[in-house]
Amino acid sequence: MQIIVGRSIQNQIAAGPLHFYTRHPFPLASVSHRSQDEEIHRFRAAQQRSIVMLSKLYEQAARDVGIQAASIFSIHAMLLEDTSFVESILSVLSNQHTTAEYAVQTAGNSFATAFADMDSPYMQARGADIRDISNHLIRCLLDIQPPDPLGDQPAILVSDELLPSEILALDRRKLLGLVTWHGSVDSHTAMLLRAMKIPGLAQSNITPIWDGHPAILDGFSQCLYVDPEPEVFRQLGLHVPRYLQHREDQAVAAAIE
Repeated sequence: MQIIVGRSIQNQIAAGPLHFYTRHPFPLASVSHRSQDEEIHRFRAAQQRSIVMLSKLYEQAARDVGIQAASIFSIHAMLLEDTSFVESILSVLSNQHTTAEYAVQTAGNSFATAFADMDSPYMQARGADIRDISNHLIRCLLDIQPPDPLGDQPAILVSDELLPSEILALDRRKLLGLVTWHGSVDSHTAMLLRAMKIPGLAQSNITPIWDGHPAILDGFSQCLYVDPEPEVFRQLGLHVPRYLQHREDQAVAAAIE
């Protein structure tokens, strides 16, 4: 049994297999073969489509988790029209003659890094919001659908981080819990998890070799138990899985013999 320590997002317990999700980079071309005006038009069109998409996410979140949590996506829509962010993208387009998607990523990375360097944990967590809206824009520009990080079965999802729109898109019946290498308890992702009553653990040093392994996420003790012993299930008031109970019964029988 391995015990991984992190920072708890919510005092809840979940048990299930670990499912690791690796984020793949966007296929971006840096140099554009279009005119500068064409790339600016592409950016503006993607910006408007993204704002419409965020409005739909707001409506979905308001229905599913309430107005307070849904406000995340109103904030994202405002960030998409933020003058400094937009001017930064247009500056990259004008000065470097890049594709619109490359300009969005460049400006987004710069803003996210600036937030990460701030002293306030709350402001540091806003970097994830910038990455989220940048991803929205890039997917619109490349006509790429959002990924489905979960497999077919319910699982505790493990990733570098999961962004607010990605959380809302998940099937809540299959998302037993979330464990991230990075992330923050002050993030909007954490806010959504709390609204959904799904346990999470941030800033956990966990290795992908445990993909598919059974685990217990204990938000009360801020621990993830990988390959937990039957006694851990009992201590936490959980039903011991049949395969573990069978193994334990065999060990007892062998000891008696």
